[in-house]
Amino acid sequence: MELRERAAYADWGLSEPDVEKLGIFGDLLLAARSNVTAIRDPHEIELSHFLDSLSLLDVAEIRGASQIVDVGSGGGLPAVVLALALPASRVTAIDSVAKKCAFIEEARTRLGLENLRVVCGRAEDVGRTEAREAFDVATARAVASLAVLAELTVPLIRTGGVFVASKAALSDQERMEGEAALAILGCDRYDLRRARSFAQAENRWLFLAYKDRSTPAQYPRRTGVPAKRPLRAQR
Repeated sequence: MELRERAAYADWGLSEPDVEKLGIFGDLLLAARSNVTAIRDPHEIELSHFLDSLSLLDVAEIRGASQIVDVGSGGGLPAVVLALALPASRVTAIDSVAKKCAFIEEARTRLGLENLRVVCGRAEDVGRTEAREAFDVATARAVASLAVLAELTVPLIRTGGVFVASKAALSDQERMEGEAALAILGCDRYDLRRARSFAQAENRWLFLAYKDRSTPAQYPRRTGVPAKRPLRAQR
């Protein structure tokens, strides 16, 4: 895939070989048979996927993280882009759909990303394995409401770590309900920042939650429960 945003990639610190790998990743996204992205326009993939993922690098905790987990990674976004941009960090992509996990594995192999690992499973289940409280940072794109994302991600973060959600418009109600859930899970401090993705971007936000306490042992609840009964309903 011919990339048009090379100056922006250079601004984010990507080398020419990195940019070439992004082009290969773009080809994989366009050729994928499974539904890893609904976007079919190459330039829109650059804007909404590549540059949007790179906007996470504005978060200092992500740049300095040793262990990053991306929950609901789908087509490997932002996991693949973060692994490419942060070779010193170990990035784990979690997704419950086998075809999407296979796609991320293919991208990992084709791009030679030895710092990327793929875990195929539900986040509720992974949060009760040795991965519990093992990561410095957890990322998630807008795959669910903030309250649901909180229960899927925060149990994976160590105390002192950060949860970063990439969101479009975030209503006051969703934010209040999300913060109530986060407080139950061990996060008491929050920050909302406008994402610096691309010039025409609108309503792109990064919501940060800082983990101050260990997550109570009963969370995450069993598979499917966080989505059916978000924690805000349990108070």
